[in-house]
Amino acid sequence: MKNSLRYPHLLRSDVLKGLPDDTKLRLLDDCIMRSLDQIAPILVQGEPVNGMYLVAHGCVEITGINTEGQTVLIHLSRQGEVFGDVEAIGEKPAAANCTAMANSVVLFYPKQLLIGSMQCVTFMRNILAMSHDRLVRDNRVKFVDQFYPVDQRLCDYLHRLSADRPEISKTQADLAGLLGCARQTLNRELGRLRDQNIIQMEKGKIRVIDRNALYAQATKGDAIYQIRKSIA
Repeated sequence: MKNSLRYPHLLRSDVLKGLPDDTKLRLLDDCIMRSLDQIAPILVQGEPVNGMYLVAHGCVEITGINTEGQTVLIHLSRQGEVFGDVEAIGEKPAAANCTAMANSVVLFYPKQLLIGSMQCVTFMRNILAMSHDRLVRDNRVKFVDQFYPVDQRLCDYLHRLSADRPEISKTQADLAGLLGCARQTLNRELGRLRDQNIIQMEKGKIRVIDRNALYAQATKGDAIYQIRKSIA
């Protein structure tokens, strides 16, 4: 089955905005589908990028390694979003690690086709507009997260990552690294959420039981969260 028939919602994605219908269909159908049952790396920071990736289903976690060697959560890319486009066009290595969560599907648009599509002014404008939006979002996230307490960051992260399915395949060490906190601090916060019957914990996994409670604790009436949520 063609990608355009399998994932018709992608016809409304920002990367295809304003393009003729036949161009949208051709671009999607030229992509190579990659279905991932388990967590799997798509791009590795510092390594070559050979094309653009479009999230068709599920979620792709975007993380980076800072100057201190810590893993920092940048964004959770969901259906309709793209990544790798700027690096592929500019022939630059991956700026971040892009890891697909379990049961996700991404469409790969090879570099040669991507460069050819850049001859279309509308497509080029879409790429530049998305790049601008990502830059604004990432800059604001860096600023806001300085004032965002660990307990709210954790609840926000678990709430977003459990949007598609309740089970999150993350170890406590992974979460501590992503949130930039000590392992002991994370264990305390996870234990608190477990005792409140908001989550269940298994080896290497967290199951979210009450997403509404996570949302409530992530917000706490905090104006900072509303800014963070608007750019997530």
